Amino acid sequence: MLPDPATPYGEAVRRRLREERAVWLTTVNSSGVPQPNPVWFVWEEDEGDPWGDGSFLIYHLGTAARRTTLSERPAVALHFDGSGSLEVMVFTGEVEILKDAPLAHEVPEYAAKYAEMVAFVTKGAESLPDFMAKYSIASRIRPTKVRGF
Repeated sequence: MLPDPATPYGEAVRRRLREERAVWLTTVNSSGVPQPNPVWFVWEEDEGDPWGDGSFLIYHLGTAARRTTLSERPAVALHFDGSGSLEVMVFTGEVEILKDAPLAHEVPEYAAKYAEMVAFVTKGAESLPDFMAKYSIASRIRPTKVRGF
């Protein structure tokens, strides 16, 4: 699904999947209005996949309005902030709500990636487990298409 890793675009996609802190998740509400939200994620490569295909692991606030939207309308889009660059990457796919998933702070890659951000956001007033416990809805998005330049 990901572009050829031997191409400049394919390499750029993989670099951003590794390095970016947030991705914009766009859902569509019951009125048909797109609802973009920045979310934290971890890209999990499929084991043994030489191309690095995989999925986004995303945790959502238990009180987030999008929890209903994700269940009722699972088709979503994700994209990285352009940050003034021309590395445009748009992923489309369907979201799967994960039952019995580990808590966000129990996923080593997720906890390591965001520990510093949690400390900054909470000014050190909340522990990583306490902060991440609020993000109790785990989801996986396996892109079916990526486009951009």
